[in-house]
Amino acid sequence: MLTFFELCGADDAVRFSPFAWRIKLMLEHKGAPYQSRTITFADKSALEPSGLSTVPVIRDGDTWISESQRIALWLEERFPDNPLFEGPAAIAQAPIINNWIDRNIIAPVFPMIVADIFDALDDENQASFRASREPRLGGRKIEDMRDGRDALRDAYKANLAPVEAILDNHKFLSGTAPAFADYCMMGSLMWPHIVTDFDPVAISEPVMAWRERMFDLFGGFARNAPRAV
Repeated sequence: MLTFFELCGADDAVRFSPFAWRIKLMLEHKGAPYQSRTITFADKSALEPSGLSTVPVIRDGDTWISESQRIALWLEERFPDNPLFEGPAAIAQAPIINNWIDRNIIAPVFPMIVADIFDALDDENQASFRASREPRLGGRKIEDMRDGRDALRDAYKANLAPVEAILDNHKFLSGTAPAFADYCMMGSLMWPHIVTDFDPVAISEPVMAWRERMFDLFGGFARNAPRAV
């Protein structure tokens, strides 16, 4: 059985990494058996045998695989049933989709929810998180980042326009059924869903409707995930 390593908050059941959520949804799509283990910002000892330091990570026997895009391609080869990609062309396009979502969907959400992530951590991990994340905030304190996030969300709607354009004509980003692009996008939206009641995509009806369809997959797997709020 695969071992899947992911990040948790003060409550071990609260798993909020957007990159880990991508892979969790792909594992469900593949029907691959796995067990989950958690690490925290301050304690990554479970990963020491691999020499890795960030999740997601999968261990398959003596093989360790990291980074969500690399894991997705490995899953496609390791579990060929229920494909994530419609052929070689889709596999070749995966880095474009992956990188676009990282830059245009995940990165702008960070300042909107960083205070909520902080609140989901215990004292030791709050200290580690502050030291590593606060330098990204342009001199502002994490606690101050809730101020002005409504304006950030309004501006974020422009980032969602390419996604909305696809959903105007398709049920899923991958067409009639979900695949790699949908799980990359949904993993990114699980990040705020898990840690906060502030919804970055509340400004987009097409994206919210698509998210509901994604919530319904795999017996409500994502919908039923424990939250910090």
